[in-house]
Amino acid sequence: MNEKIKTQSSYLEGEHLPHFRSLSGREYKEVYTSEDVTDRKELPGEYPFTRGIHKTMYRGRLWTRRQQSGYRSARESNERIKYLLSVGQTGINMDPDLPTHLALDPDNPLARGDVGLQGSNLVIYEDMVDLYRDIPLDQVSNTMIVEAPTSAVIVSQYLLLARERGIPFEKLIGTIMNCPLTQFVGPTYQANTTFFNIEYGVKIALDVMEYMIQRAPRWNIVNINAYNIRETGVNAIQEAAFALAVAQDYVQGLMDRGLDVDVFAPRIGFFSAVHMDFFEEIAKLRAMRRIWARLLKEKYKAKNERSMWFRTACQTAALPLTAQEPLNNIVRAGVQTLAAALAGVQSIHTTGYDEAFSLPTEESHKLSLRTQQIVAYETGVTKSVDPLGGSYLLERQTDDLEEQIWELLKVIEGRGGFLQCFLDRWVEDQITEKRHQMGEDFVSGQQPIVGVNLFRDERDETKIEIFRHSDAWQQERIQEIIDHRKNRPQEPVKRTLDALESQVRERPRENCIEAIMKAVEARATVGEIIDAVRRAIDFKRPGM
Repeated sequence: MNEKIKTQSSYLEGEHLPHFRSLSGREYKEVYTSEDVTDRKELPGEYPFTRGIHKTMYRGRLWTRRQQSGYRSARESNERIKYLLSVGQTGINMDPDLPTHLALDPDNPLARGDVGLQGSNLVIYEDMVDLYRDIPLDQVSNTMIVEAPTSAVIVSQYLLLARERGIPFEKLIGTIMNCPLTQFVGPTYQANTTFFNIEYGVKIALDVMEYMIQRAPRWNIVNINAYNIRETGVNAIQEAAFALAVAQDYVQGLMDRGLDVDVFAPRIGFFSAVHMDFFEEIAKLRAMRRIWARLLKEKYKAKNERSMWFRTACQTAALPLTAQEPLNNIVRAGVQTLAAALAGVQSIHTTGYDEAFSLPTEESHKLSLRTQQIVAYETGVTKSVDPLGGSYLLERQTDDLEEQIWELLKVIEGRGGFLQCFLDRWVEDQITEKRHQMGEDFVSGQQPIVGVNLFRDERDETKIEIFRHSDAWQQERIQEIIDHRKNRPQEPVKRTLDALESQVRERPRENCIEAIMKAVEARATVGEIIDAVRRAIDFKRPGM
């Protein structure tokens, strides 16, 4: 009782924040005035697009509501997609499971236990048919969350589906994430090099980009996953600089293949995080728009204004969401969604409050969409373009972040670009350092987390419904793929896989997407196709 009275007394005396630093360690000033900002006359829709890439922004069109979905089978994921579209989702965000990301068939010993757990198991062309059944591919924008080399197989399956439906490739609208450096779990070395050669993964990613830009001009050829970079524990400055540096590697790679920058740059996108530091996150996205525009215009000599647009989808950060008092996550995600809207992004995924436990339930998914709809329709923040533009604090934050992001970009460039920094383990060292710092800040209370290290209620027994998997289904899925391989015509599979392996071994620089498409048509599996590439480049998993 005495401890309780003492605690209440300290509250009455006045509470104080532990410090006044942002999440990236920058000190907030006590007061910002006109002396803190430069005199800019820039308007939304004008270079360098700090205030938004469109003149009217959400007055002309709201952002796309694109909740990430996918679990267990393609058929079940199709049902969830249709449900989300029925309650107000306006774009598809499809995530496969871990074995699919790693190009492992479900009966591979390394895949067992993970089949269908973190997303939908997508292995054969028939899965693509089931996944997008009754969904018009030329009317609903579809994002496929998969990295190279698996992205080459998934996009081939998608193109085959479009062809069989009679939909011209030039009418397809959507995105293939396609980045082997950032998509899987962020740019962590071991995770991204254990199952495939990272340099050849980048080559295949460029193959996908080159192939799609020449055939599907409305399709986004890569989404640089700044979100997964941020979820490793790095700060806003590192998130932005790492993502922009990766994008520059791809721009240079495509230009080295003889493609004009204005042909492909308008189809490069980003997928960014929106963390809990409200003003820093808004300023970060404004700074990234400005930097990307200047890079494309000044460094790469783009002439098309659309090439200079920093187009980004955003997801509210999962890292600060907690298993303790999970309903608090509804507030966190709501604040982050508001920040994304005020930053002027093109698409938003509001993370479910049950993120710390499982994939989202239907209820959680619906609440995430309702959060976005309330921000869009009830708060008034969409009625004016860049409503925070001119804020002394925000404009100074944008300038400061831009300067620090540029500084880090110069460091990365001086080390040979992002891929080289990754191979040298320099990126891994930066991530490790920040992870340790983040952990120390949580323990010390320098990074307050309400309900965890601040205002913790030991009596809390909040119970929520969570998504649960069926262990029996995994065995059924394994048998389904075994039967598929047994019952299909074998000669076309062997012929196309041999041709793919031969091409990659003998002509490793040649674009391999046509050869992969032929293997998909022959009904080869994801694992078989990428295993053919692994053999051709003589890739062996570490320790084997």
